[in-house]
Amino acid sequence: MALAAILVSAGCRAPRAIIAPVPAALNEIEGYASLRVTMNGESARSKFSFVLEPSRRAKVDIQDWLGRTAAEIHIDEGEAYFVLRSKKVYWKALPDEIIEKFLGSRLSLQEMTSLLCGRWKGERMGDRQTLSEWTFNEDDEGRKASGRKGDFEFKVREFFPGSSVPRRLDFRSVDGRGSITVLVMAFNKPVADRLFTKDFLKDFSPKIWEDIEKILKHEN
Repeated sequence: MALAAILVSAGCRAPRAIIAPVPAALNEIEGYASLRVTMNGESARSKFSFVLEPSRRAKVDIQDWLGRTAAEIHIDEGEAYFVLRSKKVYWKALPDEIIEKFLGSRLSLQEMTSLLCGRWKGERMGDRQTLSEWTFNEDDEGRKASGRKGDFEFKVREFFPGSSVPRRLDFRSVDGRGSITVLVMAFNKPVADRLFTKDFLKDFSPKIWEDIEKILKHEN
């Protein structure tokens, strides 16, 4: 919830338009979305931008209301970092742990990618065993209209016209509920490796999540 409270607008690179349908070979996804999360009776709205390479790496940029980067999420294979550049600190954890702070439920990078782009195909997304834990309901066009894994479930409220990409979706878990509205999305655009660089971490200090949370809540 502390993370959701600081998400107001976001950056990375905002693609101009969605590309439909989703390409058969999905190598890269980038977009811009809004998020609303409710936990413990408190609600927060946000916007964020993202660049994802399915099952490999990701970067999410989060900015404050003045357009300054408030936080970043870096995921690279089995490592993930939640970074506060202004404080020169970071929290290192497993990818699903950091995604849990972001969406309120432990999802893999593969699963978060599927949730955003509507592609839930084992042969395209990677780990069949992970996808086998899900149950889905499809609409008349064969799109995944809702899904469930354990205590996490989602329901698509609106798809982009002529596409399987969700425009609006709701989700909930045992800890809370939320909604995502994808504002724009594009696929397979060239991405420079420097976008994913973590060279700056050598000058930053590692922290535990409790310390990061105190900073987000302005307790120190």
